[in-house]
Amino acid sequence: MIVAAAAFAVTLGPAAAQAGPGHAPFERLCAERGGPTHHPELADRLAEHLDLNDAQKAAFKEFHEERRKSLETAKTTLCANKPDLSSFEARLVFGQNFLEARLNALKAENPKLIAFYNSLDARQKAKFDRFRERQGRE
Repeated sequence: MIVAAAAFAVTLGPAAAQAGPGHAPFERLCAERGGPTHHPELADRLAEHLDLNDAQKAAFKEFHEERRKSLETAKTTLCANKPDLSSFEARLVFGQNFLEARLNALKAENPKLIAFYNSLDARQKAKFDRFRERQGRE
């Protein structure tokens, strides 16, 4: 849903593209917010909530590092040159580039996330699933 909203925001009129960091998709995406992910505390809360053993902590760390790296790569790729978002076509191209960067990030992250998830016991998986459901609604 976030990706769809971002893609839709990219197609908004030139006024949105020119309106500044609070409104322009490029500005929001490329603004510095403490690194490539602006919710690192969420990962810490999840790890604590699941009461991970040492092996699970290592798998979680591998996933979290891959996520950080893939988001950083996507951000670097998308933010290298500020696009001209004054035309509908340019906004669509930027939206496509955004989605492709996110897809590449997911392809890099998902194997590590699956390995971490598979290391959890049934109780932890249920807690993980509930945690993710709650985060999706916020």
